[in-house]
Amino acid sequence: MKAQIEEVNSVQRRIKVELSEQDVNNAFDAVYRNLRKKARIRGFRPGKAPLQVLRKFYGNSVAVDVADRLVRDHLFSAIQDQSLQPIAAPVLETAELPSENTEYAFSALIDILPALSVEGYKGLELTYTPSSVDEAAVERELEMLQRRQSKTKDAAEDATAGDGFIATISQKAKLDGEDFAAFTFEKVPVELGKQYMLQEIEDQVVGMKTGESKEFKLKIPENFHEKDLVGKDVDCTVTVEQLQELILPELNDEFAKDLGLEDLETLKKNIRDGLERQAEQSKRNQLETAMLDQLSEKNDFDVPPSMVDQVIDSMFDEMNFESDEERKQAKKDEQRRKGMRDNAKQRAKNTLILSEIIKAEEIKVTDEDVDEHVRSMLQSSGQGDDIEPSVLDSIKKSMGGQVKESLLFKKAIDFVIESGTVTEKSAG
Repeated sequence: MKAQIEEVNSVQRRIKVELSEQDVNNAFDAVYRNLRKKARIRGFRPGKAPLQVLRKFYGNSVAVDVADRLVRDHLFSAIQDQSLQPIAAPVLETAELPSENTEYAFSALIDILPALSVEGYKGLELTYTPSSVDEAAVERELEMLQRRQSKTKDAAEDATAGDGFIATISQKAKLDGEDFAAFTFEKVPVELGKQYMLQEIEDQVVGMKTGESKEFKLKIPENFHEKDLVGKDVDCTVTVEQLQELILPELNDEFAKDLGLEDLETLKKNIRDGLERQAEQSKRNQLETAMLDQLSEKNDFDVPPSMVDQVIDSMFDEMNFESDEERKQAKKDEQRRKGMRDNAKQRAKNTLILSEIIKAEEIKVTDEDVDEHVRSMLQSSGQGDDIEPSVLDSIKKSMGGQVKESLLFKKAIDFVIESGTVTEKSAG
């Protein structure tokens, strides 16, 4: 056997394997011997047919099995001899089939990790825009919660639309005498006074009663997606199909108790704590994004195609599908995979960069780190502080490797952020 390596790019190698006539004949003999054990040929007992008879009956059909045996028997030993370290299964390129008493050659494409030395990960200048957690933000969240707990009732017959009402409206629209679908809709409920629809339409609806219609002209706004239509007049007819009053519960201790809390102040504290956690997570996300963007710019390298494909598969695994079969079909959709490739390539690149930082800085995760993370995860899901050791051990056994990998990357990100300069940017 002879093996030759060709560099395709920094993350791919092509290995060419040449096999002697003897290697090929040995493979044919082995395949025929296996075939003889199960072949049924008239005039011969099972397993007793001579090889020359088998060649006559199966000569044209065993070449595929022989090719498979030759690749299996020689490809991986050739890879090992050449000190290559594939990160995925080699991709066989040869389509030709072997023949007896003839030399045989095949080639395969092998993905390897790039030779990396990540630079510039210390001393980064990172900025973030803080999320405001003031009393106004708490009140906004409280109001949203109040609205989710609200009820509705049909308005009085003579009631007119205005703030605090939910108006179910329909609208027909024409542009230059033709039906205009973009501004045409049927029976859409809208809470008035909250700027949930174009102000020009709401202004027409205010003061109308159930069953009333009104004609008016509406100019197409600047943010309309078809720019050549901006500023044109649309002839509209709006109809109020139904009016309902929105009945909001009073914000008091009873409201909080209905949600399972002690009083209104406890509810506000929970909302404030949640907003502060969101603000901290937003800060973290901004710093991570800025850090990874800068490291990606500073370190340009190729990413193995097989690694990108693995990331795409994992992205599909993160999505919700109605069935496993639907997920399987989605993974085979080349058009969808193509659309995800750039994002997947960047994810893979980020992983390689962080892995190199972990190696360079000798970052480690201890058993105590894993225990603490699993405990925190269970407590956040409402398990409480007293967690049975058996429960902890069971989770560590089932997902300990995944947790450890996640913590390694988190520590690497923490290291880079802490070694840099973090500046708060004004929201204005």
